[in-house]
Amino acid sequence: MPPAYPTRSTAWGLLGKHTLCWLCGAFWAAGQGGAAFAADPTAEQQYWLELTNRFRSDPQGELAKLVNFSSPGVWDAPKSDDAHIANALNYFGTSASELAAQFSALSAAPPVAWSSALNVSATNYSNLMVTSDQQSHTLDGLGLDQRIQNGGYSANWLEAGENLFATTQSIIHGHAGFVIDWGDGNGASPGFGNGIQNPAGHRDVLLDSLFKETGIGFQSIAIPGGNVNAAGPHVVTQHFATQYRFDGASYFADAILTGSVYQDTLAADLFYTPGEGMAGVALNVYEDVSGILVASGFSNSAGGFNIPLNGLTDGIVYRVEAPDTGLAPQTFTLTAHIENYGADVTYYDNVYSSFMMVPEPGSLLLCIVATLPVLARRSRRRNC
Repeated sequence: MPPAYPTRSTAWGLLGKHTLCWLCGAFWAAGQGGAAFAADPTAEQQYWLELTNRFRSDPQGELAKLVNFSSPGVWDAPKSDDAHIANALNYFGTSASELAAQFSALSAAPPVAWSSALNVSATNYSNLMVTSDQQSHTLDGLGLDQRIQNGGYSANWLEAGENLFATTQSIIHGHAGFVIDWGDGNGASPGFGNGIQNPAGHRDVLLDSLFKETGIGFQSIAIPGGNVNAAGPHVVTQHFATQYRFDGASYFADAILTGSVYQDTLAADLFYTPGEGMAGVALNVYEDVSGILVASGFSNSAGGFNIPLNGLTDGIVYRVEAPDTGLAPQTFTLTAHIENYGADVTYYDNVYSSFMMVPEPGSLLLCIVATLPVLARRSRRRNC
């Protein structure tokens, strides 16, 4: 089974709503608020978040990690080093040339940060798919806006989106399903066409530059043995959203500093792996020139961090330190742009920072291979 066709909508919300729907994505807009960061992701959820942000920072590079081409746009054998991914590509007859052509046109997007409220709504919906044994965006009869608010997300939101995959075999398989968007590209016509869903709505959701937060919900209840459509082993819902604050005069969607602190000891692949995260590491953000502390936080139990940068602005260099690790500080600047929802909202793109510690050969000393904060190019897509 491919990932479910998402349903995409956009509402123009501060001064009223207008809803636009399309077949393969789910987006909404409206709302003014504060993020919820309380509940930690599991190590597996943090891993999926890291994969999502890796894709957003470099779409073409991510495809190269998931599939094998013998030459540009030509399948190698196997088509993927992951058997489940290769099986899906074979089943749907996914076209290597069309996949490569589509990815050549993609642009990067800023990172998304973890939201515990979106994780609640996503987990609740995954559980509903299990009990209903269906992969569908309409099981509760609610709009996505109400669904995420029922999970605790602010009523003051600007964007929201949803991806579903009820037969996810592993985290990397589910991630690839959304990134590649394998499935029926032919609609009502016989066969699967190019084997890529049309439009590639899950991929568009993942790359939408206006999303700032996400929650990735696996089912938290047992899957009945008789389930056919929501059979797992992972029944996955991804919720994405953005909210804003109002200072009495203007509207803002503030930046969030997101990333992870981990020791690359299990997979030794220069990337976060479940079990490598370092919990409770203090992170401080300073104005680089003045040295004024402007934000702080700690890594969560999975090693991730999501620090609101409310009130920070563009044109200033900021410095991130993890003083307890002894690792080198990193710097970033914010990118701001105006989006209109019936009123102008100043968007500050999220930033990403990763503190990766690697044991030196033959020593217990640690050295850093640090990924500098990334401010990715924005890519805005509107389809209906």
